[in-house]
Amino acid sequence: MHTDEYRNGFESMALHFNMTERKMGNGKSFYFGTKSSDGWITQIQPSTGLFVSSMWFTPTKTLTYTMNIDRPCFLIWCVDCGDVTFTQKGVKAYHLSPINHIITNPLKPYKITFPAHIHTCCTCILVFEEYLYRLLNTHITDCEDFIGKLKSHSNYICNTPDITLVLEQTKWAARNGILPLFNYECKIGELFTILYKNMQFISTIHFNRRYHITWENEQKLWNIKAILDKDILQTPTVESLALSEAFSVSKLHRCFKQYFGMTINHYIRVEKMKRALLMLASDEFSIKNIAHMCGYDSPSKFTESFKEIHHITPSQYRKAHYL
Repeated sequence: MHTDEYRNGFESMALHFNMTERKMGNGKSFYFGTKSSDGWITQIQPSTGLFVSSMWFTPTKTLTYTMNIDRPCFLIWCVDCGDVTFTQKGVKAYHLSPINHIITNPLKPYKITFPAHIHTCCTCILVFEEYLYRLLNTHITDCEDFIGKLKSHSNYICNTPDITLVLEQTKWAARNGILPLFNYECKIGELFTILYKNMQFISTIHFNRRYHITWENEQKLWNIKAILDKDILQTPTVESLALSEAFSVSKLHRCFKQYFGMTINHYIRVEKMKRALLMLASDEFSIKNIAHMCGYDSPSKFTESFKEIHHITPSQYRKAHYL
């Protein structure tokens, strides 16, 4: 039996969890209890085939919901924290780590699990292909090819600072529900044009490589990247990373830059600044605290790095979103 996300978005999941619906600006909010502190899901539907949702809750028991969407679509997740898991029959379970993810609807049933007692904070955009064609067809000449390639993409294309910033801006808009609906469509247009740019950039660096990288070494590079992504605030030394995959340090530096288009040290700095962007949403952390967690002794040096990556200072970001 198919589920009706095309018409309802995440409302079906929220009601399955016995959440209470309330009106919120130009969208809806769903609550687990009587207070916002009990946890909530907000949802905005700017247009047919497009839903923007923000989730914040800590379930007292494990929650599961099976999606079975019969139309081609993508779910774009920006995970601040949690251990959301996608499972599908015959396919290895996929855990949403605290980065950005693009999930392609398999047109088969798949289960989403939110584990008990683990806090979930994330943003999700549900966008159907028919909406993407309406949005992009007149602006991207190879729109069909681009959407096709998105289905077999690597998550690398959606984990750049500009993507994270757009998703963070979308998150705060979805939580407040006061901006015009057209604002969300503009943000989705910006998001997918950046994805298009990123996809072209990756194709360029992969097809114009100065040195040949074997398939075996490609897998080693992805293993190293996975180690870095697991806890970007506590990364191993480059020497230990090289040793873990039987690289020399110089070869790791060369291959990483060649394959990912940036040095390994620059990648670590970019990822730390992306994590810092997410931490700025928490009242628990001062900018000085966040600087220290990112490995900076001086808040001014941290601010300098943050602005270089995000083109805005941490203080300006907090003021812009009333944090």
